[in-house]
Amino acid sequence: MVSIAGNAFVSLLKFVAGTMFGSIALIADALHSSTDIVASVAVFLGVRFSETKSEKFPYGLYKMENLVSLFIALVIFYTGIEIALESAGKLLAPIAIGNATAIAAAAVSLLIVFALAKYKERVAKEERSPSMLSEAKHSMLDAYGSVSFVAAVALSFAGFPIADPLIGLVIAVLVFKAGAGIFLDSVKVLLDISLDYKTMRKIEKIAAGQRGLVVKELIARNSGRYVFVDLKLETDIKDLKRVSQLHQQCEEKIKQAIPGIDKIMIDVEYKKKDVLTYAVALEGKSRESPIAMEFGTAKFFGLFRVTNKPGEEKKLIGSRVVANPYAKSQSKRGILAAELLAKNKVDALFSKGEMHKGGAYYAMQEKFIETKRTDKKTFKELLNEFR
Repeated sequence: MVSIAGNAFVSLLKFVAGTMFGSIALIADALHSSTDIVASVAVFLGVRFSETKSEKFPYGLYKMENLVSLFIALVIFYTGIEIALESAGKLLAPIAIGNATAIAAAAVSLLIVFALAKYKERVAKEERSPSMLSEAKHSMLDAYGSVSFVAAVALSFAGFPIADPLIGLVIAVLVFKAGAGIFLDSVKVLLDISLDYKTMRKIEKIAAGQRGLVVKELIARNSGRYVFVDLKLETDIKDLKRVSQLHQQCEEKIKQAIPGIDKIMIDVEYKKKDVLTYAVALEGKSRESPIAMEFGTAKFFGLFRVTNKPGEEKKLIGSRVVANPYAKSQSKRGILAAELLAKNKVDALFSKGEMHKGGAYYAMQEKFIETKRTDKKTFKELLNEFR
């Protein structure tokens, strides 16, 4: 509404001054400003009805804003044609401007148009509205054009009447260029072009950063001011409750990082790992070492990898012993040990007894490390089970 009122005043001011003093540049700019009124009305209607949802349009009419942007581009093209035709006609018979009032009128309109353009740009970014942003670009073009118009009127008044239609032609070219940019942006969204590379990588990084999840496919697009995301993930976690928690965390993090998301569809598929990594707490650093009863105070951990292919027996494919640097820590020994196993990508921990439901237990749960019981006495006996 502010834009409509402002453009109406500026258009009238420039048209009257241009007609009175014979400035093609001012009249062309007045025509341009008058098309801004039409564009502003279109933006108003687009924003007003774009969020309307119904049974036939369950996703809303978000793309109406992009249609409005397309309409604005066509209006800009029409304006460019009008300016070019008027300027070409005056080029053969330029008229000198003999009144300094025309310069004042052009300067006043410049200040108003620039203020309107900055105001609309700020609101468009706050609301993430593509139609309002197109209208802001349109107005900013007016502001830059008005600088040239002031120069054209001043040069004509100074005795260079040819400058008026020449600058009018230059502005026509700039108008066409701006219209082409808005037109292409609108068509891309209407054809469901993917989000920009930077945003896509940001979404992918957030999803891949969730332990236990692998990004399989990512599709995202704009619709008006809103974003729609389809994400396919893979996991080797069997616990459905934990998978659900990961799903929710992933969705929340993406929504926080990417503004304007209307819907995000995340599909998590289970994929069995071909190789599993197991761990067991040890009292010593050799294969003959006894299995330790306590997890957090164990001086060493035996790590071994086994095959996990469907239809085949699990077979040992490697083992090693790592020291536990947190065995003598004053506090959080179990939690720190769980983090050590997580860094080594351990899938499950073998233990003699049941783990106490304290900090270490919940740390293991958080890192998606399963616990398994074993009656073996040494690391070597446990490894022989998979030979």
